[in-house]
Amino acid sequence: MTSILHFADIHFGVEDGDALARLDATIERLQPDVSVISGDVTQTGSEEEFEAAAKWIEGLAGPKVITAGNHDTPMYGILDRILKPFDRYADYIDPLDVGRYEDDDVVILSKNTARGVQMKLDWSVGVVDLDELDAKIADFNTSDWQKLRFLNVHHPFIYPPESPLQKETDNGPEGLKRLADGNCDVVLSGHVHVPFVVEREPGGSELLSISSGTLSTRRRDNNPAFNHIQVDDDEIVVTMVEFTGEEYLRSEKFRKNRRDLSAWRRDGYTQMRKDGKVLATQPIRD
Repeated sequence: MTSILHFADIHFGVEDGDALARLDATIERLQPDVSVISGDVTQTGSEEEFEAAAKWIEGLAGPKVITAGNHDTPMYGILDRILKPFDRYADYIDPLDVGRYEDDDVVILSKNTARGVQMKLDWSVGVVDLDELDAKIADFNTSDWQKLRFLNVHHPFIYPPESPLQKETDNGPEGLKRLADGNCDVVLSGHVHVPFVVEREPGGSELLSISSGTLSTRRRDNNPAFNHIQVDDDEIVVTMVEFTGEEYLRSEKFRKNRRDLSAWRRDGYTQMRKDGKVLATQPIRD
């Protein structure tokens, strides 16, 4: 079994100090094999925030797979934002990122969907470079077909209805279709500061879109939270772990038979269908 911790939007500078102070004991109980961070490790992209973020990330047990978010570019200093938007991120965070994680159950890669500036008013909108995405898919397909493929990004490729933010990621729908057709199984993201799991079939195969909550004070009426993801021979289980102000509690569990995802279709597995619809496992909440 592989145990994955999925964080996003820590936003050092406006981090939730109480939630972070009580996190270590919870992480020790969950015994992670790898930690994934889906961007926005800082609030304004300052050196002080990156120093604090790097110290926290370095303290996490095991390997880390990390991607940048739109807040990880300099908020102040337009020239730096234009000419070297991710230089500070590269200095402080890249050395802590293994880049690619693989074990007997999973393969995890990252892709940067954030930009310093864009030819639009809202620079926070995500962008999917399709050529870069195709290269990630090719990388995935060098691994054993039975391993679940996870792509770590900051922006959801498609925002679900329950998201408090409703924006459009450039090339998001096409990117999600390419991932499904390319046998990617899971897209991990952040940005919206609320957890969700959405089952999608944008192409010929099903994949999961999974978002983490935030451990910052920018919670949008939700408790601080992160995800615990477990993968074994039979299924993938996603559990939201939320901080109540006193302790971390596990809740909102989602289970999916891994044979219903893209990886197993590479071996010719065919689902039962009725009236043109796939009969798939449903979320289990407890």
